[in-house]
Amino acid sequence: MDQNENMNNEIQSYIYQQIAEFEPFISPETLVLVIARDPHQIGEENSEDFKFETDEQKSIHRIAIILKEDDASIEAEALHDNIFEAIRYAKESLLKKLIEIQNEVDNPKERLNAIQQASSNEQIH
Repeated sequence: MDQNENMNNEIQSYIYQQIAEFEPFISPETLVLVIARDPHQIGEENSEDFKFETDEQKSIHRIAIILKEDDASIEAEALHDNIFEAIRYAKESLLKKLIEIQNEVDNPKERLNAIQQASSNEQIH
């Protein structure tokens, strides 16, 4: 097994460990997407959230985690020079949003509606 394949397996394993924490918030129909995005394509609206030195930009990882069910989706994104930390920060950010929704709504059906409203009324970064 070469070094890249070993690293890819480690990343994949880490992703599975991290997304397992979403289980209390999702149903079997929920799609969980973990996407590596181009860190150079960060829009102006994100400039305050994502500050890093231009020299370091080449080694920055931009990871988004998206939960999607029916027409509803909610996502969080993070940047870090370590891919594992970027994944962890994205997960923690999304968990924080989900916990806020859960604290507002007790009924699972109402929670799905709240997530749908959150995803349609605001762009989540």
